[in-house]
Amino acid sequence: MSATNVVVIGRNQFTMGYRRQGEWSWLITTAFFLGNVGAGLFLISYFNGLYLGAGIGLLIVGVGKSTAHLLYLGRPERFLRVIVRWRTSWISRGLIAMGLFLVFGVVYLARYLQASFVPHGVTAGFGVAAAIVAVVVMVYDGFVLKASRGTPLWDTYLMPVLALFYALLGGTTLTLVVEAGLGATRHAQLEWLEIALLALNAVLVGLVIFTAQARQAAVQAAVSLLTRGPLTRLFLGVAVGLGIGGTLALVGVSIATGSVVALAIAAATDLCGHFFVFFSLLRVGLHPPLRPVSEPELAEAVGA
Repeated sequence: MSATNVVVIGRNQFTMGYRRQGEWSWLITTAFFLGNVGAGLFLISYFNGLYLGAGIGLLIVGVGKSTAHLLYLGRPERFLRVIVRWRTSWISRGLIAMGLFLVFGVVYLARYLQASFVPHGVTAGFGVAAAIVAVVVMVYDGFVLKASRGTPLWDTYLMPVLALFYALLGGTTLTLVVEAGLGATRHAQLEWLEIALLALNAVLVGLVIFTAQARQAAVQAAVSLLTRGPLTRLFLGVAVGLGIGGTLALVGVSIATGSVVALAIAAATDLCGHFFVFFSLLRVGLHPPLRPVSEPELAEAVGA
């Protein structure tokens, strides 16, 4: 199905065609992005003993992601109504995980802040707990998308997997940057992990595109908009080309030359690609028509 055969109607139009979701855009993408990157940075920094990186990750989630959610919801009291639905709602589970992550993370960082009144064994235990909950924060947005049955493109376990590995990639990138900023010895293992995660994310994005052909028409229509429609330059050019291809090239230069400048630019391209992968996937979320639309009907609707 080509993009020219996809009839996308307005949210308030009562006519034949795919209806684009209009609720989730820049603010929700920002919340997804900051949660992924912040929790990923905390986790990778935790395993590398980098307290400053863990603290920055905690701030990104606590200040950045929380603020984006508040701006989207409009009123703080709406959080309370959302949280009580933890038995059935991934949004509720995610918000609870965020709260636990912030509490556990602050106690873990007490040692770094030289809060001697907190025993080392306590901070170590809370560090393990914070790392575990960080993984939940990394994946829960993907499960929120997976649970959105009315938008078939998102209704796949590729969404939480994509969220997880993009979070790990962003966390690895920023950990390398924090280490470089501190003048610490660069970890070759982290550099090669960065390359492996870039390759793996390229495969996952490819799977989202290629598995669409075996799924329902609404998924095929959404992917057509990504690869042959108005979002093609943003998705293939910026998210994939710059975010994965450009970052891979720059990381290679950084490894070969030890250039901190190349690493800093790689971080910028990686984060840019990360943001626009999820922005693109959100923007092409299509609700299927009330009844199946045949190819002849689509052709007639676009005047073909």
